[in-house]
Amino acid sequence: MALTAEVLSRDDLFVVGVSVRGAKGSRLIEVYVDGDQGVTVSDLAKISRNLAFALDSDDLIPGKYLLNVSTPGEDRSLLLERQYVRHVGKVLQIQLVHEDGSNRIEGENLGMSDGVLRLKISDSEIIELPLNTISKAKIKLPW
Repeated sequence: MALTAEVLSRDDLFVVGVSVRGAKGSRLIEVYVDGDQGVTVSDLAKISRNLAFALDSDDLIPGKYLLNVSTPGEDRSLLLERQYVRHVGKVLQIQLVHEDGSNRIEGENLGMSDGVLRLKISDSEIIELPLNTISKAKIKLPW
């Protein structure tokens, strides 16, 4: 992940995740990148070129590999505080770490500050959830 962070083309871009699968000679490397202001296709192409160059010049992945650089997409879990900030106003489906009552909550993301998410559950109820109490959070898709 450190190498990927080094080749990002803008300061507002950040690595969400890296996955390496497969056997030697047929590896699949998936890199997920997000940005505070979004990510363009041009950004993804530049990151892909720079990352492939770094991987090849340092021979970090011996043999053939397929490199896929993309955004995490709306259907993937939010992992970083920056992602919650980027998706303010969207409805989130949250699964909590603790099971004291219902462990699933749904509400509008009102933002995150100092590791605490503000979530509007109803017109009259806003709750605050520390990030470390959230085991999974996804954007609720409209369909």
